[in-house]
Amino acid sequence: MVVAYINTYAEVKALADYVCTSANCLKIVESLPDVPILFIPDKYLGMYIAARTGKKIEIWDGQCHVHAKLTSERIFSLAKIFRDAEFLIHPECGCGTACLVKLPELGLKVKFLSTEGMVKYVKESPAERFVVATETGILYRMRKAAPDKELIPAAEDAVCEYMKLITLEKVYKSLRDEVYVVTVPPQIAERARRAIERMFEFA
Repeated sequence: MVVAYINTYAEVKALADYVCTSANCLKIVESLPDVPILFIPDKYLGMYIAARTGKKIEIWDGQCHVHAKLTSERIFSLAKIFRDAEFLIHPECGCGTACLVKLPELGLKVKFLSTEGMVKYVKESPAERFVVATETGILYRMRKAAPDKELIPAAEDAVCEYMKLITLEKVYKSLRDEVYVVTVPPQIAERARRAIERMFEFA
């Protein structure tokens, strides 16, 4: 069975059995029968899922260039400094499987969370200090949601230049002038929709 991360082309989704997000990928893979699984396109997310589920998964050798910067060496160096912090790690990070084992061994609190999960968690957690391992753009939202918390980026250079191409001005122009229309061929859309609808069964 093919499980495809949601940040993929429609043509890729059309070839998948399930689409997943970082929030529900674990639940989806755990629910699959004992059959060969191909996880695409992110190897670090796939490695994290394999480590958590114990399932044998064939993992596509792709990665997010931003999350790949978040290595275990970087995290472990911060762990020596911020002993009282909670570590919030996106499962796409290059440090994922190493931190899954090592940080609890060091007596540190670690949570593997999606982007939305991090924002929600930092608001609700009684902790006051967090090391945040994901794209730095999330820190703005987290600081608005929890202005009394100290948020430490795991890597200042974990910045996605492609995400920064999206601006409020461009969104406004798109809505106002109805430009930048995205179309998907019907036969691709129909097949991709099936994989997406299967994902919603786990929402």
